[in-house]
Amino acid sequence: MAGWDAEHTTRKIEANIGRDLQFIRINGTVVGSLVGLLIYTVTRLAGV
Repeated sequence: MAGWDAEHTTRKIEANIGRDLQFIRINGTVVGSLVGLLIYTVTRLAGV
């Protein structure tokens, strides 16, 4: 793994995963936002 070219490896992964990669990125953003909102709400309600 240490000898892998990052750019080449990235292109190979994107070519094999394709459209699913964008779906994964969007889901990560949505889930991260919801978790952040949940943590914020819980801390505000707890008065921390």
